[in-house]
Formats: sequence, structure tokens, C-alpha cells
Amino acid sequence: MYKELEEHIEFLLSAAMRKCGDPYDAEDLTQDTLLAALYQLAKGKPIRDLRGWLLTVLNNKWNDRLRKKYRQPLVSIGEGFDVASEDEALLRIGETDQGEQVRKAVAFLGKLHREAVVRHYMHGESIAEIAAALNVPEGTVKRRLHDGREELKKGITRMENFTEQSYRPITLQLCHSGNWGRNKEPVSLIQNDLLAQNILWTAYEKPVTAEEIALALGTPAAYVEPILEKLTTGELMKRKGNKFYTDFLITTPEQQEKHIPAQIDFVKEHFESLWSPIRKGLIKLREQDFYKNCNFDQQNSLEMYFAFHCLDHGLYGIACGLFGGPQEFPPRRDGGCWIAFARVDAKPFDPREHIPLMAHTYSGERGAYYENYAGRRLYQHLYGADGFPDYPYNRSSDYTFLRNSDDVDEIILQLLFILHTGTAPESVGFNTEYLKMIPHLTRCKLLRAENGKPAVNVPVLTEEASHILFGLLKEAKEALGADDPLREAIWTFVEDKKVSVPAHLDSVPLHKQYLYATNAMLFAAVREALAKGELYDGHYDDDSGEIVNQHPCPMFLVME
Repeated sequence: MYKELEEHIEFLLSAAMRKCGDPYDAEDLTQDTLLAALYQLAKGKPIRDLRGWLLTVLNNKWNDRLRKKYRQPLVSIGEGFDVASEDEALLRIGETDQGEQVRKAVAFLGKLHREAVVRHYMHGESIAEIAAALNVPEGTVKRRLHDGREELKKGITRMENFTEQSYRPITLQLCHSGNWGRNKEPVSLIQNDLLAQNILWTAYEKPVTAEEIALALGTPAAYVEPILEKLTTGELMKRKGNKFYTDFLITTPEQQEKHIPAQIDFVKEHFESLWSPIRKGLIKLREQDFYKNCNFDQQNSLEMYFAFHCLDHGLYGIACGLFGGPQEFPPRRDGGCWIAFARVDAKPFDPREHIPLMAHTYSGERGAYYENYAGRRLYQHLYGADGFPDYPYNRSSDYTFLRNSDDVDEIILQLLFILHTGTAPESVGFNTEYLKMIPHLTRCKLLRAENGKPAVNVPVLTEEASHILFGLLKEAKEALGADDPLREAIWTFVEDKKVSVPAHLDSVPLHKQYLYATNAMLFAAVREALAKGELYDGHYDDDSGEIVNQHPCPMFLVME
């Protein structure tokens, strides 16, 4: 455990630097946090989520410092602070302990004013020297110094009014529809970056300047500005003049689960309309030879995938008719085509406080694809049925060896191919370290034990069989989308359930504004089908933790 502490030092130092804005203060804050951890470990008390625990301790110690800091007297600058003859007084104040607040206020100035003030008052450069270095007229330098002094006077007062985010940051869970960029944008733009997440939330309700963001978060503008540039270049934010605003929908957990009870009632009332096309498709699916050749778990995987796919695409097709067409995913500079949306959490998200939301959560259809892997074309299609309390096969604490990899699905597809075909891992360059996933994948029913060896437990289809499957799916979801009474009933249901967005934000498509009017319908329909015996009920909602209750993943593989 002591060695594991070392792995978090850089992370803690980075978090401390974002708060302190000073490398020496950041090192002190990090050292205090590590000492607290050593003390805890020395007492023999276990720490389950070490990184999360360390970050909590660091935040608490930073808050203690803030409370102590704001009990200190303020520096009085005086009415004549902007008079040139008092420049020397400003310099002397900046050299004293009382000048700490002045120096911190300088850090919150915008780049143009900050650069002039630092050069003149802290580096002793003349106005002429600054003008030459910046390639601007001397009058421009004088104006920037004057405006900078004015902002300093305001800033020292405003530092008493940092928002709650400065000591109690929010977290932002970013999602996207469409195809992500070369480096998995947009999620990668803010992943594990608490400052970027808080900047986005600060600039959501209205456009704000870099200085306003810095003051709200208690973070020097010099640290805010490059992140603003990254987020603007990454197309999560837009700039209008000297102001920035977040360019996607952000909702709270309460907004996301507000209409779930009504959606459950709607599904119960209209279940036959929703399920009838799927029932007909499942009857045809069960007649296929490739289905009959599957074992019990594999058949249930196919049926669950069939239900998820039809409901997901069928409800989306109805939404397209209601909202004027399909979502358009704009091409991005990063090579992707995506629309971002996010959930904001003012405190650590506790699934136990949002059981309805968690019980109806699923990830959209995704997969992995290889045109030529060991001479074969491979691909997989799947949904993440997160609403069932089960073992998430692709997110496990057992996967510490995959800590730096974002390609878990691709690695699992390779592993399933190797086990299914008996291919030697070394012959295809497969990292044998990944074989450690086998016990967990067996618990998750992606694998099973057969004659003492692991065997693939999800459907493996030929290309021809997959074409038949997709033909059945197309027929079922088109029938679902063509049900006019159902379309009218859904529109009547959703028309008063639109999420409001800030007045300046005109880029959020209607599909996203109405997303949480229908977000629970898929899982509500699946659960109703389980209750009515339309699908195999494996007691998937039993959260006792028994392995027997693991549901088959809505998933299949194609190996040609």
C-alpha cells in the first residue's frame, strides 16, 4: 500500500497545483495529504478507493487553509492606487506579507492586464520596454496598467466572494452520441480534469470572461486560460468576444429521473403496441438454425440484444418523426462526428440515492471491428445493460493491468476469438497478461467452463447468419416506428417534458432536450416483458450478488 501511495503523488501534486496556483504551496498541501494517508495506514485502517480518499483529504486540507486565510485582515489599497506616483507604494506592498492578497489578485487578472502589471511592477520594466517587447504603443501599455490597477482593487474585494465551487467542486460526467474523435474526444478533453469540468459548469448558465471564471473558482486566470483554449478548440465551448460559454446540454440527476415513474406507467399502458413487433420478430428468430445451435445463455443473449436494438432504434425513429428528422452529428476538428451532453453532480454521486435513474440506465449500441485479425473479419455488437445489478464485464477492479487502456472491448473481442478458435495468443501478438480477464469474464457469463477449459458463452454467428438477424431486426423496428397511435401517444406524453436550456444556447438539438422524457422507456419495456414471460426472467434485478443472477449480455460476435 505504501508503494501504491507513490503512484498517486503526481496526481495529487497536479490537483494541489490547480488549487494553490503556487508550486511551493502545492508541495506543502500534497505532503500534508500524504502524511494523513501514512498515519491512517499506520493505524491499520484500510483505504478502499485510495485515489478518491486522497483527493477528499486534499480538498479538506485546502478548505482548512481557505478558512484560515479569510480570517486574515484585507490589504487596503486606497483611493489613489491608480496614480503613477504611488507605483512605488504598490511595489513595497507587494514585497510584504500583507501584500499576499495583492499578489494573488494579480494572478486573477486576464492575460493582457496581467502581463503588463507583472512586467512593470514585479519585473521593473519601463513602459517603453514593455511596449517594445509586446509590439504595442506606449499608450496601450499605460491603459493596460491603469485598467489592471482598477481590476486589482476590485479583485481583492471579490476574492472574499469566491463561489462554493472554489472549495467544493462539482464533477461532470460527459457522454456523447455519434462517433468520437481520434483521441476519444470529447470525453478525453475533461476526463480526470476537475478544473476543466468546473470551468464548463461555471460557463453554462451565461457567457462569462476568463477573469470571472477564475474568480468564481478561486483559480488564477493563468491556469484557466489554457483550459479555455483547449475546450474551445475541442468544440465543447464557444467564444463570443471576450466571453466563453459551454456549448452542450448539462442536466442534474434530479432532472434525469424526474419523469421515470410516468414513463413506467406509460409503458405498462402501451406495452402491447411496443412489444407486438418485437414478439413477432422473436418468433422468427427462434426458428433460425443459428439460434437453435446456441446454448441457453447464448439464446438469451440474442433475444436480449434483439429487444434492446428494436426498442432503442424504434423509439429513436419515432423521436425523429416528432422532432423533424434524425440527429445531425456535426463533423469535428478531431475527426469525429458527435454531440456532447453531461450530468453535473454537486456532490459525489451515490447510486443508492438515485435508484430509479440507475435502474433504467443503458449505454447505446457499440462494438469493436477488425477487418483482418489472424486472417478473419471480426466484429461484435452489444448494449451495456447497466440497469441490471450485475457484474459489468468491461469495468472491473480486476483489470488493474488495463489501467492505461481505453480499448477494453477490442481486447475482449480478441480474447474471445482466441478462445473460440484455439489460436495461440503468441501467434497473433496477443498480450498474455490479458488472459487474467478469464475468471471475471466467466463470472459475467461471457465465458463458461467446458471440459475444464474456458469456452465462449456469447453467440458467435457467421456473416450470413448476421445478415438474417439484421433483416429480422429491420422488419421489427420499422413496424414499431410505423405505429401511428403509438407515435401520437408518445408525442402527447413528452410534449410538456422538455428540459429547459439557457437562453443563449441554441445548439442543443430537440432530441437531447427531450432525452429525459423517454430515457427509461427501453428498460421499462424490457422489465415488463420479463414480468410477462416474453423474455427469460433470470431474476436479473435480484441484487443479492449471486453469480447465478448475472444476465446474459445483449451481445453477439461475427467471425467470418
